[in-house]
Amino acid sequence: MTKWPDIFTFDDGRRLTDPSEWEARAAELRKQYEDCMYGVWRSGETVSFRIENEGAQMISFFGIIPAEGAKNLTVTVSQNGRTGSWSMPVFLPDPAKAARPEGGYPVIISMHGLPSMEAALSRGYAVIPNNSTLVASDDINHNGAFYELYPYNEEEPATQTGALMAWAWGLSKILDALYAGAAAELGINPDLSIVTGVSRWGKATAVCGAFDPRFRLVAPACSGAGGLALYRYTSEGRTYDLSAVGASDAYTYGTNEPLSCLQSDSERGWFNEAFRQYASPDDIPVEQYELAALAAGADRCYFLIAACTGEDWVNAPSMWECYREADKLYGFLGYGDRFVCHFHKEGHAVLEEDFDLMLPYFDRMIRDLPAEIDLTALKTSVYKNQEQ
Repeated sequence: MTKWPDIFTFDDGRRLTDPSEWEARAAELRKQYEDCMYGVWRSGETVSFRIENEGAQMISFFGIIPAEGAKNLTVTVSQNGRTGSWSMPVFLPDPAKAARPEGGYPVIISMHGLPSMEAALSRGYAVIPNNSTLVASDDINHNGAFYELYPYNEEEPATQTGALMAWAWGLSKILDALYAGAAAELGINPDLSIVTGVSRWGKATAVCGAFDPRFRLVAPACSGAGGLALYRYTSEGRTYDLSAVGASDAYTYGTNEPLSCLQSDSERGWFNEAFRQYASPDDIPVEQYELAALAAGADRCYFLIAACTGEDWVNAPSMWECYREADKLYGFLGYGDRFVCHFHKEGHAVLEEDFDLMLPYFDRMIRDLPAEIDLTALKTSVYKNQEQ
């Protein structure tokens, strides 16, 4: 008997025995995540856009900063007489350094500004760092463009959407705007899209990958509890040999983020009200490896990122366990080479070393370009063969 819910068992007890049955099982899991954790996924709105050459700004971990050299993209979403709108910068590669390929530049759509963005631009990737807090406020007040369209009502569980799902929706609407004509105007290829984010926005990245299949590569970083850390697996007090990544050979993990913190006033705005009912991780009907599995597809890839040290709260060993469990489903579907990971030594971010692995992987697997990648190295971590 497993320690957590079995992804291969349908709600009615039937077993998943053939890959052709996966979409039906995936539909069950998406509904469970909507009902018990993240709230309702929205789609089908009218989306328009405006592009300007000046006026861009970027919300990062360090506040609002100018986005010099960027264009400004404004996305407007309308539904049932309501409208929500927000803006973000668009960074394009220097064509003298990275010629635009036929069809346009591949694009990284991130939940926020990225410290290593120049590494992506130099490789010929456009970058759109979303101003996610303009889409949905990072609190329990439920403000922002999403909630202009879909007001949050604590008394109506069937209509609620938490901020993680709302942030995911925001990136989906950016992709809608690109397909509606913004991509052609910017010289971007929306068929070659990567979604990424760190920390709470890493959680939202995983949600986005599970609910919008158009993103070709999903790269959640340091997502922790509510993201890709298993609720039922703690590393507190466990000691690991991390010398292979240049850290201690006896690193003992401290406190992991508990369920109660996610349910507190500081973080419960990320979820729907139903999520507050669970007194223990064992009460939750899903486990987070199933969230990663929901992005599985023949034309998609997954790149899980985490840091080994300096953020015990985020629980990297649990994310390795998540990787191992989800990889079983990818293998069952025949997509074993389309789910990989990288556990860097330290840094609560998508680092340049992550891009140095992720982008060649994307070039090979999605763009069908010659690129040097070591799939074996991308399917393991320092935690392998250590006590789990």
